Amino acid sequence: MFYETEMLRALGCSPLLLMCSAMARWRHIRSILLVCFALSFVFIADQYRAAFNATFNPGGLRHGAVDRYADEFVLRESSMERASNSTLGFHAIYYINMKARYDRSDAAFLQAYISGLDIHDYPAVKADMIDPVGMPPTHRPSVLKIGEKGCWRAHSNIWAEMVRNKLPPVLIMESDATWDINVRPIMSNLNRHFVEFLRHINSTTVHDPSWGAKDNRHPLADHHLHTQRREDTHNTASLPPPPPPTTTTTTPPPPIKYSTDDPWLSKHWDLLSLGQCFEHSQDKDINLIYQDARVPAGNDYWGRKLGHERVIRKSGGITCTTAYAISHTGAAKLLLRSAVDLDNPVDLLIRRLTLSRDLVAYSVMPPVIAQWEYRGDLGMGERGAQSDINGGQHQDTPADAEMKGWDEVVRTGTIWNTKRHQKDVAFDKMALDVAWRQILGKAVLANSWYNPESGD
Repeated sequence: MFYETEMLRALGCSPLLLMCSAMARWRHIRSILLVCFALSFVFIADQYRAAFNATFNPGGLRHGAVDRYADEFVLRESSMERASNSTLGFHAIYYINMKARYDRSDAAFLQAYISGLDIHDYPAVKADMIDPVGMPPTHRPSVLKIGEKGCWRAHSNIWAEMVRNKLPPVLIMESDATWDINVRPIMSNLNRHFVEFLRHINSTTVHDPSWGAKDNRHPLADHHLHTQRREDTHNTASLPPPPPPTTTTTTPPPPIKYSTDDPWLSKHWDLLSLGQCFEHSQDKDINLIYQDARVPAGNDYWGRKLGHERVIRKSGGITCTTAYAISHTGAAKLLLRSAVDLDNPVDLLIRRLTLSRDLVAYSVMPPVIAQWEYRGDLGMGERGAQSDINGGQHQDTPADAEMKGWDEVVRTGTIWNTKRHQKDVAFDKMALDVAWRQILGKAVLANSWYNPESGD
């Protein structure tokens, strides 16, 4: 611009012409600057929008999709909250216990007290309540012990109640059940991943055979209607016109969504085991492994070392019924199977119905709930207190029983262990282990023992 001005001056141009030339060039430069500013503003705004979407809209969704994403988030959080309530998202938690086992009842309710669960005592069935005339038929007579028959009947009483009232899913626990004190957040985390697992395997709803179920046809009812219409052919005016022919089309199943009303999506399964002792290898590869900071690392899942992880899997067939959730469709299947042929203890009945793929069942490993037993050398083994299956009369601890285990009780404040045959159990803070510290703090058991010197 400087050189152009000097050239005009050399040609003898007037100062007015020189000023007009300079102003024209300034307007040109200003236009260029305005364009550069506008482009810079657009670039910065685009970067801000990208950063906003990366934080609040990670999928880069449009407005309708953003709404769906927000709805999914709200439903997921609500479902997880329901799954961590005092019944762990189920209609109820039923706890089966023998009337005489006050010790087990105390242990269960102390655990519930410090972990925030609401459990309902459900009566077990004693041996003297079993009469052969009231037992279902079996093709294997004399196989089941009297205690196994009573155990089956206690479970099947709950199944019958569910079928009779078409109840939402319930969680059934046996009297020697124990769990982590943080069971509620553990179940909340499990709920999130269980829904993802059902999506991962493209789960579909289980057939609901109950009367009046949606999309369920009852051949007997249809036959009755057809017969009635045939009998009324003399009065054709009263009959509705026949339905138009329909074409069969295959529609994809509805998407699996989180649910506040049914957080465990019980229409997709018959049984969800939370406390098995053992699982069969069948379908072990249909699984989802997820992070759970509240489970210790080091468990083995069919050759894979787990970190702080649990596995949700399609069940191959469980052993032990320490804790399992059951839907009314599962209750109906088990009630019918055992009513036709009571040929196995209750856990093996479930196991074999799963192996035959007639029961839609899933399980969690390491289990969320496990069995407890008394520590050794406390005098409880002599009483027969470690199991109720064998039944029979019990005797008190003899005076000469081995009692060395009490030294460990004084040190730890607990008389309970998980059962030794359950190899997959992994608790961070077993409720029965921490109960003494939670309730009595630093109190020492021996300080409140009888003192023979003072007589107090």
